[in-house]
Amino acid sequence: MSENEIPSDIAGMPFETAVAELEKLVAAMENGGQTLNDLMAAFERGRFLAEHCRNQLSSLERKVAVLTADDGKQGQWEDFTPSGHR
Repeated sequence: MSENEIPSDIAGMPFETAVAELEKLVAAMENGGQTLNDLMAAFERGRFLAEHCRNQLSSLERKVAVLTADDGKQGQWEDFTPSGHR
C-alpha cells in the first residue's frame, strides 16, 4: 500500500461509519492521555477517513449534477461512471 492509498478497511466503509469513527478519533485526541505515537497513528487514520468521506461526497455531488442537468435529452437515462467519463 502506498502512503496515500486509503486502507482497504476504510475504503469499504459506508460514509456514516467513517464519519462516526472520525468523530471518535478526534474526541480521543482532544481528551489527551495518548502517547505521541498513538496520536500520530490516530491522525493518519483520521486523514484517510476524511479523504474517504470527501471522495464519497464528491462522487455523490457528480451523480446529483448528472441527474439534475438539463442536457436536452428529455429524461433519457444513461449509466454514470464515477470517473466522469462516459
